Amino acid sequence: MIPRRVVARSSQPSRLLSRYTLCLCQHRSLSTETSSGSSDPAAPKGPLIVDFEEQVRLAASESSIPSTVPRTPSQIQSQIPGKPLTKLQEYQHLKAAKRASDEIGAILGEHYKPHELITNPPSPRDITLELLLASGAHLGHATALWNPGNQRFIFGIRQGIHLISLDVIAAHLRRAAKVVHGVSKNGGIIIFVGTRDGQERAVVEAAKRAKGYHVTERWVPGTITNKDQLLGDQKLRVLNHLDQEIRLTEKQRLLLKEKLAAAGNKDMDKLKVQDTVQLPDGYGAVRPDLVVCLNPLENKTMLQECAQYRIPTIGIIDTDVDPTCVTYPIPANDDSLRAVQLIVGVLGRAGQEGRLARYEAEADNAEKLERLQRRLEESNRIRDEAVATTQIQKDAEQAASESRQHELEQESLISNR
Repeated sequence: MIPRRVVARSSQPSRLLSRYTLCLCQHRSLSTETSSGSSDPAAPKGPLIVDFEEQVRLAASESSIPSTVPRTPSQIQSQIPGKPLTKLQEYQHLKAAKRASDEIGAILGEHYKPHELITNPPSPRDITLELLLASGAHLGHATALWNPGNQRFIFGIRQGIHLISLDVIAAHLRRAAKVVHGVSKNGGIIIFVGTRDGQERAVVEAAKRAKGYHVTERWVPGTITNKDQLLGDQKLRVLNHLDQEIRLTEKQRLLLKEKLAAAGNKDMDKLKVQDTVQLPDGYGAVRPDLVVCLNPLENKTMLQECAQYRIPTIGIIDTDVDPTCVTYPIPANDDSLRAVQLIVGVLGRAGQEGRLARYEAEADNAEKLERLQRRLEESNRIRDEAVATTQIQKDAEQAASESRQHELEQESLISNR
């Protein structure tokens, strides 16, 4: 059995030192395990006994060194016995106790944190074979359930289960990430669909990053093919290139009120007009530009509707799924929640990067237009100044010629006399 070495350390004086001494003395018997099963050749033989009292005494001697940092009056006042502590002093004592207790025990190294694949997914550039292997994306189904169309994705067979090639998974995932990046950069509409248990949070977070939409409960048949009947009563809002709703000016709101009043609403003061620009009701619902499906087996109706209107689709294709049902297949394990969270997180991050690239492009275009506008204004000003200078010179020449003509006339009159 591997021995457990427990050492109590303290980097600063603490009032909880006596409590830790009592607690460690109570658990002194836990360290009497033998070290016969230790893999360390330098480990001592026989029972391993850690003298907790000696360790605490050493820690106390280290902490008893006088500090050169001056104490504040509040710290001195907090040490007066019998005086109640304030809320701030209680909080400071709690933080000091937490710092002291954090230094007791083992130090955890790098380990798997399930929430990071949702809160902070990797970017397409950070996709590695080790990451895919750790998520279990290479595990397929039994050999009896395979679809022959997936033969080019399969690496081999182990214990009756097909194994998907990690190189193929990484290549197809990077290609799908480029597609999502391009659609998001051009301002397209992306829908993330994941209707299995446990996929909701990852799908919602990916849709938020890409400024898209998500379906986590059930795909309603006819959402694309019969969109005007299902979504015709929904009003459409107009967004700019920065995904911001375009606001109506006061003049536009007044004109809209007059139009509504002329249509039958007599009292204009009671009319409520929304501040954002809206399209008319007969415009029709909008179809998506890209659909990302995490479980194609349960959403065959949706994939058929997308194929009917030539909407590109991205799907996770396991060894028992037909790869021709989607436009851009990602061969991977669709039953592993960790693998699904990894894939949808990478696609959501790609959509976020494409959206930010669109924002930067719009900012650059706005800056270029501003420079062109300033240059045009400067050229117009220079032209106006040149025209004004030319006109002044013409006026001066005309005045000089008139004055010369007048002098000649005066000289001729004098000579005639």
